[in-house]
Amino acid sequence: MTTLDYYQTYAKDFFSQTINVDMQNVYQPFLEYLPKPHLSNQQKILDVGCGSGRDSVFFANQGFEVVAIDGSKSLIELAQQTDTRIDWQCMTFDEIATQSWQNQFTGIWACASLLHVPFDDLSKILNELITCLKPNGVLYASFKYGDSEREKDGRFFCDMNEGRWEIIEGQLESAKPLKIWQTIDNRVDRQEIWWNIILLKLSNLG
Repeated sequence: MTTLDYYQTYAKDFFSQTINVDMQNVYQPFLEYLPKPHLSNQQKILDVGCGSGRDSVFFANQGFEVVAIDGSKSLIELAQQTDTRIDWQCMTFDEIATQSWQNQFTGIWACASLLHVPFDDLSKILNELITCLKPNGVLYASFKYGDSEREKDGRFFCDMNEGRWEIIEGQLESAKPLKIWQTIDNRVDRQEIWWNIILLKLSNLG
């Protein structure tokens, strides 16, 4: 079973387990670092690996225009039922580079999604996402804290820590970290540590 197969098979269970998790502790830093309205004609957010659509709905409720993508058709179909304001699209990470999204978004939200990308491919995907940001736009991503790549219950995970991130950061073409911090899993039955990062797209590099 591949990671995508897992989400296709267990879409309803995953949806019900994640749709109501309170993520305010990571929403707030992201919102604070977004370009201020007077610096941007329109605030548009791309939710990468949107899963249940929980975070997309939150951002839509804040007044943002939201494009939400996920590789699981089953999850997209469930998420579509939660909010009609959002542009829901079934799309894998590899398809992002084929979109006409250069300089389109002020924010990219990749909560617990890029952790399914192999470490050797991660900088490529991040650079493609950064291209989609407007100058001074920000990207949030979260990973499980650790130093390995592993499979668990049919899903592939790429963990992240300071040393591993240093390698990735050296391969980024036009972004720098604004904030790196750790959090405890927001699900009441979990105690896992999460590694969070907010990246800024540098304005002088387009």
